[in-house]
Amino acid sequence: MPLFLVKGNQANQRWFPCPECWFPLRRNHGFLTQEYSHAYQYFGGVTRLLIPDNLKTGVSKNTRYETILNKSYAEMAEYYETAIVPARVRAPQDKSLAEGTVKFATTWIIAALRNRKFFSLEEVKSAVKEKLDELNKTPFKKREGCRYSAYKEEEQSFMKPLPLTPFEPAVWSTAKVPLDYLITDGKNKYSVPFDLIGEQVDIRLTKDTVEVFFHGSRVASHPRSATNRRDPVIQPEHMPTPYLSPIPHLLYPQSCNSKIIYNPTIHHASGSKVSE
Repeated sequence: MPLFLVKGNQANQRWFPCPECWFPLRRNHGFLTQEYSHAYQYFGGVTRLLIPDNLKTGVSKNTRYETILNKSYAEMAEYYETAIVPARVRAPQDKSLAEGTVKFATTWIIAALRNRKFFSLEEVKSAVKEKLDELNKTPFKKREGCRYSAYKEEEQSFMKPLPLTPFEPAVWSTAKVPLDYLITDGKNKYSVPFDLIGEQVDIRLTKDTVEVFFHGSRVASHPRSATNRRDPVIQPEHMPTPYLSPIPHLLYPQSCNSKIIYNPTIHHASGSKVSE
């Protein structure tokens, strides 16, 4: 169900529920930030303040003294130049207007659609959007206008303008660079500079890109492959220069020492090593 609400310069609105937010049963950082991006596109502006729950996919720690957001969530807030102030733990009154509106909208829409049958998620989305538009344009009982007109006339002017391009969701993780100087996105392996072997690096995954950061500086970037590849994706500049060979799958030393060099371009299943 749609669960994103906006009120003026806060993300908690009593007026205008958003039909663009669809939270999967198992949310990760990428899904969460993507829903915010969809909601901002729907509202046509960006709130100056977000008041979310203390959900684990967004808030790592929230105490009286400090609030720690995960990297993906903080990156999204920085991109849209908005502040994230999570509600206090066990203090639902911090966003009671949103809670009440979500309950009302959810009950109203489910009741209206309870006897209909759907055969795809797209059908459900279309039906919910239709009913939510109807709810937003239903006249108030004790005042003039409706939720839609109240947002347009009273709230939208407080919204900040949208960036030229929507935020691209990313998932961050950390990893220790192994001896073959290859990191993984869960499906394929990608190279990083060999001199980072043994170091902890930050990995940023988007739909199309794999980026690796060391102490805040980007040290590697690869186009992300959507299919399983037999061989890792390796950039020649990430390999030790004395061991580059003009023959694609061979390494040979130009000087002798006691190191054992692993060639990641050779099939990983064999675990081959080249000894000097």
